[in-house]
Amino acid sequence: MATPDSLALFTGLGLSENKARETLKNEALSTQLREAATQAHQILGSTIDKATGVLLYDLVSRLRDTRRRSFLVSYIANKKIHTGLQLSAALEYVRSHPQDPIDTKDFEQECGVGVVVTPEQIEEAVESTINKHQLQLLAERYRFNMGLLMGEARAALRWADGEVAGQTLSLME
Repeated sequence: MATPDSLALFTGLGLSENKARETLKNEALSTQLREAATQAHQILGSTIDKATGVLLYDLVSRLRDTRRRSFLVSYIANKKIHTGLQLSAALEYVRSHPQDPIDTKDFEQECGVGVVVTPEQIEEAVESTINKHQLQLLAERYRFNMGLLMGEARAALRWADGEVAGQTLSLME
């Protein structure tokens, strides 16, 4: 049943009212999201920004092993995991490492925790990739497969999509 408190909690996480109502219809999902939000509130205080709320929703909707929820919520609430790419890597890590305890150093390395990508690094990676394919680019011009360039640039800077010093950066811009 959709209680006003739950609806307010979910919309406070950044979900639209329709998405919040839809979530409330799924009892297991809404229970998991409520518990994740409660834990995040304990870490952050009263407010959870929309980006964190979206990550929490994504976490509880994709996580199968709920034993790991608390561990992952703490990383999200503390802004150690702050992008969808990092969350996907974290979910893959906990799926592939089901035994306790989690090696936090290995986990953080695999999830890009603490990695800072500067605009200069992005520019350098893109420039290097373009230079590598310059002759082929000039020969094929508009028929050149730009996906190849994007794939190589992303591989060079795995964590480039996301926020750097408060700015949203993307290799797609």
